Amino acid sequence: MTRPGDGLSRLGARLTVLGGALLAFVLLSGHIGTNQVVFEGQAGGYPVRVLINPPGVVPAQVPITVRVLSGTPSRVTVRAAQWNVGTKGAPPAEDAALVPGDAAVWAHDLWIMTASIYAVYVAVEGPAGSGTVVVPMQTSATRTLGMERGMGAVLIALGTLLVAGMLTIIGAAVREGPVAPGQSPPPARVRGGRVAMASAAALLALALFGGSKWWDVEERAYQRRLLKPIAMQAAVRLLDAERVLTIAITDSLWLTNRFAPILPDHGKLMHLFLIRADGAETESALAHLHPLRVHADTFVTRVPSIPAGRYLLFGDLLFQNGAQRTLVDTIDVPVAPVIPGEDGAAAVVVSSAVAPVLGPDDAWSAVTPVSLGAAYRLASGGMMVLTADARVDAGRDLRLVATVTNADGSRSMLEPYMGMGGHAMVLRRDAGVFMHLHPMGTASMTAQAQLMRRERGDTALLDSAQIASVLALAETAAGAPHAMTDMDATTTSNMGVTALAFPFAFPTAGAYRVFVQVRRNGAVETAAFDVSVEARGR
Repeated sequence: MTRPGDGLSRLGARLTVLGGALLAFVLLSGHIGTNQVVFEGQAGGYPVRVLINPPGVVPAQVPITVRVLSGTPSRVTVRAAQWNVGTKGAPPAEDAALVPGDAAVWAHDLWIMTASIYAVYVAVEGPAGSGTVVVPMQTSATRTLGMERGMGAVLIALGTLLVAGMLTIIGAAVREGPVAPGQSPPPARVRGGRVAMASAAALLALALFGGSKWWDVEERAYQRRLLKPIAMQAAVRLLDAERVLTIAITDSLWLTNRFAPILPDHGKLMHLFLIRADGAETESALAHLHPLRVHADTFVTRVPSIPAGRYLLFGDLLFQNGAQRTLVDTIDVPVAPVIPGEDGAAAVVVSSAVAPVLGPDDAWSAVTPVSLGAAYRLASGGMMVLTADARVDAGRDLRLVATVTNADGSRSMLEPYMGMGGHAMVLRRDAGVFMHLHPMGTASMTAQAQLMRRERGDTALLDSAQIASVLALAETAAGAPHAMTDMDATTTSNMGVTALAFPFAFPTAGAYRVFVQVRRNGAVETAAFDVSVEARGR
């Protein structure tokens, strides 16, 4: 894997193995390289920003940080409820404590014993009233924690002392147990003590060997339970003079219906992102598409007029139990026509007539990124500036604020884009981290609505028509207010939104590229910004 500061041009030299390398970063959260959840919302009279960092092992203590953005509450509690049992089967709420040195931040570590999807209830009480926000959280074992060398050495030393002490006690008991005080043990007792020590040593060795084998079995079982990426194949074909991307899911769990049904998020079954991985370091391209599901395991989309080259593919899926997963692959655009099934191509062939016509929510653009804080010139005129409201350190919660102006310098009015004020995609330059952001954070608003629906007692799995009718209103009602209110008053007017704030925390240090998409004047605009993230405390 390249170092975090390496550019995409260096990545291009290693693209022959990138597809396999990316799989090592797939996590449960629907993001790549991190389980982190960031959510910003209103808990009664208190605006809060919630940061959750599941460690990737189960059981584990999950750190939860709650930043109260305005006001002084007297109490903050947190509670995690599994999606399938709700609060009736959940432990009681636990009190968070103020973080020393910051009167606005409360923190608590919640024990999570089972890999699952959870609704985290963050309740805030104080003079401004009380309220609760629900934050979707997903936990799964994605890695094995290693033991520090120092701890291993200490345990070996203590174990050696324990075994030596046990053998000494056994030998002394057999050799000197029946002997009167002050008398020497007879030779037979001395031999008996030695035989007892040897026998005990053999039994202890056998026990240690059996324990080692048992541990190996447990370790293999744990490895089998580690979250695996969803197996899939993606390929671009030239069909009827059209470039068509086919995504075929080949995962055995998917094919045997052991995944929950997928759920539309912002009205789309899949949010697909193609990000150019080769070419010059100062150039890139992004396509944000929404493939059509033509079969239970197959999605297709036309490929827009993006430059030819190799692209990273990230496909976001949302399931009815609230889980989010991301498909990962690399594809070549364009590629020569291939025979189905050869060269690793997906085996399903569709006519270009089946592929949906690219719609108004599909957006693509070649981009020349600028630095954080610099002005990016938009394709239709005007500028976008992306800034951070805090020092950009790994793990620090902050807001990425995108401000858009017209060509004459006046603030540009932004329009809703799939029910939200805008979307942002964060890619670490070595492809080790990818996250899809909204003005409410990294959490899916639809997953939040689904968890709240189940808590109310509606446990039915819905078909597509029912899902659309149940969730469309929630997305319309919840999406626009977030776009309008989750930012400082200076960024809005009574005509519409002129800036967007994305709550976020960069999970690791390194070089990142942030893509921001907004809609204005009926068209989706794309801008790109390079961000250097330092390690915390530097």
